[in-house]
Amino acid sequence: MALDALRPDERVEPAWDLPDHLERWSRSTGIAVEVWALPCEPLPVHIAELVHATILDVLDGLGPDGSVRCVGIALTIGAGGLRLTLSGDGLGLPSERLAYRLRVGRARFAEWGGGLSVNAVLGCGVTVSAVLPASG
Repeated sequence: MALDALRPDERVEPAWDLPDHLERWSRSTGIAVEVWALPCEPLPVHIAELVHATILDVLDGLGPDGSVRCVGIALTIGAGGLRLTLSGDGLGLPSERLAYRLRVGRARFAEWGGGLSVNAVLGCGVTVSAVLPASG
């Protein structure tokens, strides 16, 4: 489904309550969160829900690890579609909890014509990338 397939009144601001949630999560875990990019334009509701659920799933999976000191988040929208990137330093191995949650997220992104991938480098961290095409 195209990112622009929903009517304007079915869109929500991309920031939603995400910055507040990230701040609370950072305080509760002691893990720094760097927001590298957020779009200014509204997102379709279902896309916003998917993106935010994915972010929360990744944070939930990285928090208990104990080795993560910083998580970076970038959400961009361009002519090619939407790209979400979350990177966490640390051990580089996703927990079983994160791996399960990302299987669910991968299926949800695929339903919308996109994809989700995990790149873990032992001792260096984990990067989760998700994409949705501009049209589908």
